[in-house]
Amino acid sequence: MRTTETGERQCWGCRAEVETLVCARCQAIQPLSGEPDLFAVLGLPRRLMIDPADLERRYHETSRVVHPDRFQTASPRERELSLDASAAVNRAYRTLRDPIALGRYWLALHGVSLGERHQGVPPALAAQVFEIQEELEALRAAPNEDADSLRREVGERREDVAARLARLRAELVGLYDANGGPVLEDLRQRLAEIAYLRTLLGDIDETLEKGAQ
Repeated sequence: MRTTETGERQCWGCRAEVETLVCARCQAIQPLSGEPDLFAVLGLPRRLMIDPADLERRYHETSRVVHPDRFQTASPRERELSLDASAAVNRAYRTLRDPIALGRYWLALHGVSLGERHQGVPPALAAQVFEIQEELEALRAAPNEDADSLRREVGERREDVAARLARLRAELVGLYDANGGPVLEDLRQRLAEIAYLRTLLGDIDETLEKGAQ
């Protein structure tokens, strides 16, 4: 992913040097070119350790400044810049506040695509996944008299998957807290496991819902 950092440049409104999305001197919104750096959009340093309170503060402050309602009587260019900036601010906030979305974005910034390498079942999950898939197939094919007991078993499996997913999310946050940040491969493995467990959880819920109808 090639991103455009805000960087130091000249404000189009007052010609002052600016490094942020909004000029501190004249409050003019600066144009975003290419794929914006979501950290820079909110004025954050590019790192995985993000103070949630600071993120909230920056989001609300920046949102107020660039909100389209403030530019209803402005020039067409300013209205367009406001819309673009508002969309970028919302996207940055959604991405940076969610540990999983943040991790995926961090990989993309470093040229690692989870989608390209996320093939098949992650080895650490293989045994659990295959057992659950067998139970799901059995439940789908079960006659009515056997369905209730199988549904209870699958429900218990669902609790196991949800608990493991919660542990992985906690491990992910722990990686962000580590000195020097996570090794990219460690981060990729955790995210691949989380992605697979989310899919598996969806399959379980769909099977249980159909069986209850």
